[in-house]
Amino acid sequence: MKAKKILLIILSCFILVGCTNLKNVSYDEIMNNLTLAPKRANVHRQGYQFFIPQGMQVKKAGISYVILSSNNIDYYLYVDLISYNAKDNVTYEINQDALYSTTLNYQDKNGYVEVKLQENNQYLIEIMYNYAKIEVMVDESKVKECLSNSATILNSIRFDDLVIKNLLNDDNLDYTEENFNMFDDIKENTNVLDYGDGTNQTENEEKVKDTDYVD
Repeated sequence: MKAKKILLIILSCFILVGCTNLKNVSYDEIMNNLTLAPKRANVHRQGYQFFIPQGMQVKKAGISYVILSSNNIDYYLYVDLISYNAKDNVTYEINQDALYSTTLNYQDKNGYVEVKLQENNQYLIEIMYNYAKIEVMVDESKVKECLSNSATILNSIRFDDLVIKNLLNDDNLDYTEENFNMFDDIKENTNVLDYGDGTNQTENEEKVKDTDYVD
């Protein structure tokens, strides 16, 4: 019994230290996670795979999107296979009115991150990198945690060129029906947080039998 109490105390110390360290680091330092060696994938989808941190679960998924959940926070991940196949680049202008706004350019991959205040004192986090985008809506106290998780996920994405080519050329799959292009959305400055709840995704999932899995 005494050993269990000691173990609980040690675990509590690690948790408190981790939270304190995250609070004391800057947004730029958090985004340096993109320069680290990517984690080994533990989620596999059609044409791509990626790593999700411990405690995070797949809540819903379609061909090009995955909704992840952790600590009652939903992360909306969108993967743009069309832009990846075309090797498009993204352009972004710094938003001076945002809490945090910067361009990303690591390992020949570009993108951006923007954190801006929305209604009800919540912040919309948008991170685009490696032909994928994550959006999260959270209180300010959770911004750094979500930035760290998002950077880890985006950095870990790996694509399967052969599968993607087959997907985009498949006569039975009209990929454009999902009606989502991250680069167009940036130009139009639209919010796509509700993308995962659209009817187009449901139609596509009925057309394609999903054999992907989570390890």
